[in-house]
Amino acid sequence: MGRDGTPEGRRTSWTMRRAARRVKPGDGHPLKPFRWWQLLSRALLHLELVRADGGGVTYTVDVHYLQGMSADDSDGRADLYVDGRHRAASRLPAAFPVEGGTIEVVATTFGLRRCHYVTDAGTAHQLVPDPASAEGAGPGSTGRGRGSAAWSARARSSC
Repeated sequence: MGRDGTPEGRRTSWTMRRAARRVKPGDGHPLKPFRWWQLLSRALLHLELVRADGGGVTYTVDVHYLQGMSADDSDGRADLYVDGRHRAASRLPAAFPVEGGTIEVVATTFGLRRCHYVTDAGTAHQLVPDPASAEGAGPGSTGRGRGSAAWSARARSSC
């Protein structure tokens, strides 16, 4: 247990509690597909969970990097989609309450620092990047992330 009585690993910082209050309801518009020209300006990450009734649900977090740099607030925004429909939006850092826990999103000037699903029990799980995104495989790749050791080995061997 942590010092504040919460399970170890559970983020209860003032920043995350404040981020949870910034969440605004979504309007239900559909998720736009990831396009190749968005490689350096957009992150798309997914989380698939099984509901208590046995059905599946897919949560998707959409972060537009350049939107934060050009907006007046300069904090950037994250959008949460549930099964492809816009459910919520928040300025960054964001903490979206979902079934069984919270999705926490923290960005820096250079990209995402954290995009995790933290369960009510306190365990954290990374969201899976979209295969077409820069965090995922990217176009023309073998399906492994750009930051993986296999990609680094391929890059070194081709030099």
